Amino acid sequence: MQDTPRILLIQAREAGDPMAEHERQAFAARCDLPVSAFSTFNIALESLDLFDPRGQDALMVGGSGAFSVVQGGFDWHEDFLTLMRRILSLQIPMFASCFGFQGIVQALGGHLESDPDRAELGTFEITLTDAADDDPLFGDLPRTFDAQLGHNDSAITLPPELIHLASSERCPYQAIRVKDAPVVATQFHPELTRSGNLDRFRNYLKNYKKPGHTFEEAMAYAESIHRESPHACGLLHSFVADLHLRRARRAQTVK
Repeated sequence: MQDTPRILLIQAREAGDPMAEHERQAFAARCDLPVSAFSTFNIALESLDLFDPRGQDALMVGGSGAFSVVQGGFDWHEDFLTLMRRILSLQIPMFASCFGFQGIVQALGGHLESDPDRAELGTFEITLTDAADDDPLFGDLPRTFDAQLGHNDSAITLPPELIHLASSERCPYQAIRVKDAPVVATQFHPELTRSGNLDRFRNYLKNYKKPGHTFEEAMAYAESIHRESPHACGLLHSFVADLHLRRARRAQTVK
């Protein structure tokens, strides 16, 4: 058995987006794994027919710079939802953030909306629900903690297949676990530190800069709304630790 798990990162990034590799490196760093442990599948650029999870210990899903499951308008939208449902049926461990979280909610019939009043950009306080108390990933976290966010679309209703684990003041659904699959997802970005989220802000400045602001003014504003988020950033490390336990149990079963 290999000591380093093999993880497939599912991405939704336009060709040439430097945040694709930034995202891969961010997931690797928060998992405390080498970047080489991560292969990628970019559903925005690759056919669903090419998706092959065989040999992977886990899957992860990140954000999306240019795509919205609420607005739609891209030709692989249904493929993405089909992929999320397929993964759930395969019972492969998965951690999904932001766009991945939204894809799971929508794929199972939940409702999302683009609402400026619910949008979150920067660092926000997350509050756990009672259901998180006994969760293997969230149970050891403090009741409230900071996390990095950058989204306009928000889940408004959850399908019954999902357990509600966390919320924020603006957004009622921030973390979920799938009841009958080893899958966890967050609206926030546990793969991003303060500096990582600032990198995203800088790269997608055209989406975030207020009208009339100069680059310097926009970045000064961004600096003011970001804090460190150590507890959220520890979630992926805990997810990988759980993977090691799963693999150890499988090895004992084989013996």
